[in-house]
Amino acid sequence: MSEHPKIREDEHSVFERPRTIRIIWIVLIASCVLFAALGFVLAAMHEMHPHFTADAFPAFYAVVGFVSFAFIVLAGQHLRRILMRPEGYYDGAEAELPHNPVADDAVRVTDMDEAKA
Repeated sequence: MSEHPKIREDEHSVFERPRTIRIIWIVLIASCVLFAALGFVLAAMHEMHPHFTADAFPAFYAVVGFVSFAFIVLAGQHLRRILMRPEGYYDGAEAELPHNPVADDAVRVTDMDEAKA
């Protein structure tokens, strides 16, 4: 069996480096601003064809996406409280099983087997 390479304490993956995290945040914020601005530009050019009154708001889909994402995160936090198990929940499962003496024996000799012999 091969061993996994040891990672030094001071060594970080590419996504743990502060510079990479900063770049990801900048790209995320810039893309959000770009798409929100694009919504206003398309609304000004009358290129949007809303089906509902709320659709006419230029940043409607950005707001709906943000609210939906925030709802999922907050609901997940509450759902975690309901589904969370205590530490060691799965570790002690074998110790709590009832003892089965038949399963411990590889071969079980019965009265019928002794009578045939």
